[in-house]
Amino acid sequence: MQVEALASGSATPSDLTRSALKQADDRADLNAFVSLDPDIVLEQAKASDARRSAGKPLSPIDGVPIAIKDNYLTRDFPTTACSKALPRAANGVDATVVANLRAAGAIIFGKTNMHEWAFGATNTTSSIGPTRNPHNADHITGGSSGGSAAAVAAGIVGAALGSDTGGSVRIPSGACGVYGFKPTYGRASRFGVLPLSWSLDAPGPIARSLDDLTLLLPYFLGADPNDASTAQAKPFEDQPAPDTPRILNLVGKGLERSEEIDLAVRNALGRAKASVEDAEIPDMRSFFAAWEAILHVEASSYHEKLLADEPAAFTSVTRAHLEAGRQITATEAMHAQKLRARFIELLLNDLGDWDALALPTLPVPAPRHGDDRQNFGGRDVTTQDSMTWFCWPGNLAGLPCISLPVGTSTNGLPIGMMLMGRPGKDERLLNIARQFDKSG
Repeated sequence: MQVEALASGSATPSDLTRSALKQADDRADLNAFVSLDPDIVLEQAKASDARRSAGKPLSPIDGVPIAIKDNYLTRDFPTTACSKALPRAANGVDATVVANLRAAGAIIFGKTNMHEWAFGATNTTSSIGPTRNPHNADHITGGSSGGSAAAVAAGIVGAALGSDTGGSVRIPSGACGVYGFKPTYGRASRFGVLPLSWSLDAPGPIARSLDDLTLLLPYFLGADPNDASTAQAKPFEDQPAPDTPRILNLVGKGLERSEEIDLAVRNALGRAKASVEDAEIPDMRSFFAAWEAILHVEASSYHEKLLADEPAAFTSVTRAHLEAGRQITATEAMHAQKLRARFIELLLNDLGDWDALALPTLPVPAPRHGDDRQNFGGRDVTTQDSMTWFCWPGNLAGLPCISLPVGTSTNGLPIGMMLMGRPGKDERLLNIARQFDKSG
């Protein structure tokens, strides 16, 4: 995020901001931004210039441009969730994470494109059209935080905010070759982040390195009186990783992947000083169905009134998801919650002692725009399902998760690996990830 350049004085906040504005203009083809006002961001940069000149920066990230996903409330930019159902003007309110970053002097650099209402993993359903992958514009970014990942991967900004309900931070991070972190459920405030599913959602950062994630996480983690789920949340504190962490590489039925993806992950796991074993989870289809049921029921509940009053305000794809959620019975929803409890028990206890669980972030490299189905490991699934193939367990169990780039496919697209940690051990997971990282 160029904090060293700011600290040394070799670059000013205005320098970084003007460069980011030029990059955003040069890469307008990516369709990464929903709203971006040069006057607003340059005004912030000038205030940061003055603090830096006086030797009184508010934090190491004072003056760093950070892009914001369009489902975070921002006091100076409108928030639309990339849906025509929500033409919401700026109302002077910041989401807690945005307020934390602003208080640290970060430059709130516009709003990024996303899958409508975060209800999708491709970033192709949006009021402003699809986002394109910086590595190859013919391919998708993944979603729902696709605009944020594209903006970081293209070098427009050093970091961006995303939200994650079934992988929406990690999926585009993996597809675009950057780093994405989903905190433990309840450690990061969701206040001011428009919900998709209350019990699955988590805000998270996307950045170009693990060091940048380390700089950002303190502004995410900790208690917030506006979000009761964070009442017991601890602030960021270093948690050293074991000298030889025990990693379980999850494989088996329901966790298929393409051969080149599997090879890249196994090579990454083999590079580190770690104890790595394969492990299987039984009945993955039932647990996936439980995650889907909870997601759809909670999303339909949130949108109930608007869906009843103005169904045409949603795209046909999003409306179909919401209508499906209305068909799930109370008995089915309770059964899904029972399965969720069993899944958590299985991961945390039945698998024995582990420090991290490993999976590819995606089973295939980023698909092409217009490709509706993906084939891998003997499976044929929709592109939507393929994007969430490995990420949903972290949300169903509320675990901290990280995606980091570990290779390149034969067609030149990034390959990501995901690690999941034990609840509340976010900082420990970050340090474990350093064993597998090639950016440092």
